[in-house]
Amino acid sequence: MPEKRALRARWWVSHLRWVILAIILVLSSIDPSQNADPLVIYSLLLAAAAYNGAVVLFLFFKFTPSYLQETTLALDTLFFIAVTYLSGQPFYLLLSLFPIIVAAVQLGFEISFLITSVVTLAYGIFILFLEPGLVSREGLVPTIASILALFIGTIVGSLVSAKERTPDSTLDDEVPPSSAYRERFRAIYEMTGELIATLNYQLVLEMMLDVSLRDFKEKARRTLQRPVSMVLFFNEEKDGMYVAASRNLNKSDAQRSIQGESGLVGRVISAAEPAMSSRPNADPELSTFSAFRRCHSVLCVPLRASLDMFGVAVFGSPEANAYSDVYMELVAAFCNQASIALQNAELYESLQEERKKVLVSDGELRKELARELHDGPTQTISSIAMRLDFIRMLLDTDLVKAREELDKLERLAGQAVKEVRTMLFTKRPMILETQGLAAALEQYAQRVREIDRIDVHLDTDKLDRRPAPHVEGAAFLILEEAITNARKHAQPRNIWVSLERRDGDLFVQVRDDGQGFAVEEVESSYDERSSLGLVNMHERARLVNGLLTIESKPGQGTKITLTAPMSGEEEVP
Repeated sequence: MPEKRALRARWWVSHLRWVILAIILVLSSIDPSQNADPLVIYSLLLAAAAYNGAVVLFLFFKFTPSYLQETTLALDTLFFIAVTYLSGQPFYLLLSLFPIIVAAVQLGFEISFLITSVVTLAYGIFILFLEPGLVSREGLVPTIASILALFIGTIVGSLVSAKERTPDSTLDDEVPPSSAYRERFRAIYEMTGELIATLNYQLVLEMMLDVSLRDFKEKARRTLQRPVSMVLFFNEEKDGMYVAASRNLNKSDAQRSIQGESGLVGRVISAAEPAMSSRPNADPELSTFSAFRRCHSVLCVPLRASLDMFGVAVFGSPEANAYSDVYMELVAAFCNQASIALQNAELYESLQEERKKVLVSDGELRKELARELHDGPTQTISSIAMRLDFIRMLLDTDLVKAREELDKLERLAGQAVKEVRTMLFTKRPMILETQGLAAALEQYAQRVREIDRIDVHLDTDKLDRRPAPHVEGAAFLILEEAITNARKHAQPRNIWVSLERRDGDLFVQVRDDGQGFAVEEVESSYDERSSLGLVNMHERARLVNGLLTIESKPGQGTKITLTAPMSGEEEVP
């Protein structure tokens, strides 16, 4: 298993460190040309031996504190730099190959190259600034050769490390390591449980991005590059993909978009199956993201619910062969659950938005009903109450006058009844459901003529068949709102309403010869107004996939036009 192999490798490294310390002890004892007092080097050797003894005890009891490996490499590097400086012998530089090769095998090329650069820079500082005579002209060539040997050791160690890792990943595919497999499975299982419990859309995206990063927390500490991940969604037209969420992408990459038609992403979308790549820098679309160009392993998983695909999740690692087939299956299963969770969260947000709309609509309806009651039946009923008091006084003094007032009272009561019936008609016209839009408008127009004394001219001859029921409902509410606005605010003498079927669509138009208004000023000041008449009309038109235009100027009347599908194609939210 990988843990046992790693522990065994550290065990052998600690034993090799004993051998190197012994070699330095011997060389320091028999080399008379070294600059430093042997006691100083012996003290360094004693400290290094004590530390190595502590490392051996840690490994024996299988206790590996955090950052033990990195701390040991740093101390080894400082130790060999000090020994080289104190001895004054360039060939001591070759001893630094020990931490360089260990770093290349265990942590990768970046850390190994960093140690080589530190050793070279430190020795250069010794030669140029601290001890200019440390290296003679004759010793310059051996010094340069030793430095070159360090860099060659870095490259060779990294190549050996890469070669050694390939069989491990293959073995991981065939026989999953029990502890690593259990750890990954447990982490993904826990995150799946969290997914099921949340209806927060953004939180689902964040958890999806973290599924890969959790597995690489330990590895991320050992490399100079962090793993990256992103979620790509199709845009509304489905002619491209945008970054919906990301981890460790720079700002320009996070704002980038791709077509999703070629490379790894295109292959995953066309096959609807997860896939991996080891050359993202050569991918025609992933290479546009600078963070993925530096990755050595990329895993792409489709995001789909049932047969509907709405995007992909892409995970990148700086390590070669970072994703096994078993791990890909685990991540794919998690992303399938995440896709369902995303749909649930999106549905929940849609329901919340619809609930808000219903509450707003209910509030507007209550306000509208209150205004209509106040401006219509309430005024009439108040007038009836006042006349009743007046008639009561006339009954004792002037019966003829009282009879005349009773006649007026009868007419007021009849008007109040008509106003209430008109209000009820506009809120739920039963004739609209039974006889259609034309009949409902004819009845409504007749009520307006009687109550408001406005000539309503209705032309419905060109409407040869009924639209879908919900289109009729939306069209009637828009027409009623337009006529009501004209009655209350425009003071028109005439209102013209026309209905027809034009090119397969319902074409509705309302015109009046009233005062008119500045459309842009009214629409821009809705934040300060209590009425949302024009907004409601636009919203109702949008719900049936219709187009509403409003044309008006002060003193020139108003024209409102609605075009909507007769078939009742509803807008998909």
